[in-house]
Amino acid sequence: MPTLAHELHVLVALMDRRAEALLARSGSGLTYRRYLVLLHVSRLDRPTQRELADGLGASEAATSRMVAGLAADGLLEVGRGHGNRRELALTPEGVTRLTASSAVLGDRFDDAVRAVGADPDDLLHVVTTLSTVLRKD
Repeated sequence: MPTLAHELHVLVALMDRRAEALLARSGSGLTYRRYLVLLHVSRLDRPTQRELADGLGASEAATSRMVAGLAADGLLEVGRGHGNRRELALTPEGVTRLTASSAVLGDRFDDAVRAVGADPDDLLHVVTTLSTVLRKD
C-alpha cells in the first residue's frame, strides 16, 4: 500500500524529470538544478552561500560547486559580504536565462493541481507549513 511519503517522493521525482526535459528542449542552457539555484538567488536577494544551501535543502559543498560553475558561466556574481561570507547575485545574463526558463516552465504544475480539483494556493500552504515543521527537526 502506498504511503504519503513515498507518493510525495515519486511526485517530486516526476516533476524534476519533467522540468529537466522541458528546459533541455527549450535550449535555455540550464538544467533544472541550475534553474533552481538562479531562482532562489533572485528570491532571496543577495543571499550568502549558506542561506542559498539552506533554501535549496542542499549541502554547502554541493552549493559551493554549483555557485562556482554558474559564476564561471557568467550567470552569478559572487561578492564579498560581511566577514568571510560571499553574497550572491544574478548577472544580467543570469536574469535573462532565469526569465526565459521560467517562461518555459510556466504554471504547468499549478494547472495540473487545478485539473485534479485542488487549489494551488492551498497546496502551497500545506507544503510550506510541512517544510517548516520538518526543518525544525
